[in-house]
Amino acid sequence: MKYIHFVVIIFLLTACDYSYDIEDYNYLDDSSLRFIRREEDTSILINKNDKYYLLLLGNSNMDDIEVDYLIKYKNVDFDIDFDEEYLLNGELVINDLAFNVNDKIEIIMNDNFFCIYMKELDSDNYSECDFIYLYNPDSNFYITLNSDLKILFYHSYTKFNYRFLQHLATVWIDSYTIDSSSYTTLTIEQNYFEVVGTKMRGKTVHRR
Repeated sequence: MKYIHFVVIIFLLTACDYSYDIEDYNYLDDSSLRFIRREEDTSILINKNDKYYLLLLGNSNMDDIEVDYLIKYKNVDFDIDFDEEYLLNGELVINDLAFNVNDKIEIIMNDNFFCIYMKELDSDNYSECDFIYLYNPDSNFYITLNSDLKILFYHSYTKFNYRFLQHLATVWIDSYTIDSSSYTTLTIEQNYFEVVGTKMRGKTVHRR
């Protein structure tokens, strides 16, 4: 009889879990970046030492989210709850997390360089990048990759031109796609990294 009660309890707990349709961004490991893809735009949520940073790259409206620091690439107003706001137009250091805009956007975490390709900034200078995210490549897109690159991120259904596909075939790197039906999380330690992709259950929320 005790065994039957135990099985029933497990079933009820599991059923409750599956019925939960809100994705809670509070479950983000330390030293992690999470790609949030919505309405053909991407933002990046970062947890570093239990401080949350949201990097907005475009014009998407991120609702149901609260962060410690809001960093914007474009000077556009958003309906987001935050403690401090910054416009990213050069070098920016907040606590022990560094951002920089030059010929790309850089996030420096635990001595690793996470680089974001922006076609309006690009000068094909990615030799020091440990990770690259291709935010807005077009049909003429081309950058030079090196075999030390750990991971290349890009959107699902991106159509690369033949020249870049030829180059991509010459380097030995891992790649992951970003889409709105799942979220991808990159955890970066000094001598370790991990990428986890998880199917979204429904509406997303982040409350501090």
